[in-house]
Amino acid sequence: PHVHPRATEFNLAINGTLRSGFVQENGAKFIMHDTQPGQAIIFPRGAIHFEQNEGCEPMFFVAAFSSEDPGTDQIANTLFQNLPSDVVSAVLGGIGVEAVEGIASITPSNVAFGTEECLKRCGLTRPGPSDQWNDRTSPPPSLQHGDVDG
Repeated sequence: PHVHPRATEFNLAINGTLRSGFVQENGAKFIMHDTQPGQAIIFPRGAIHFEQNEGCEPMFFVAAFSSEDPGTDQIANTLFQNLPSDVVSAVLGGIGVEAVEGIASITPSNVAFGTEECLKRCGLTRPGPSDQWNDRTSPPPSLQHGDVDG
């Protein structure tokens, strides 16, 4: 999930089905939609949203924004990698700084992988570790290959 703080997003499905969902603000109802070819969905500016191809074939869609600079903020990255761990811990009911830092250490900066069910259905395997780590974090030792600056 991500957000565009400076623009509304319009997505038009060309082929395949685009599973989409968003929530605009605290307390708002979550909206889920399977956008079929020729259909469109609009994500209001600032709405947390996602798009996902649930098919096994490549899916194309056209995305247009109401601004030439929509900005993008990945929700997991902002929460676990960019905010102070003690603040995130408090917001999550006091789970502890160590738990927050553990999640931050395995959260890639800007990567979306398919769900296990999706990968299995399509006969795919999960890609290897990401090299897109945030400056504040580095991959956990189990994922490191050689020297990693970080």
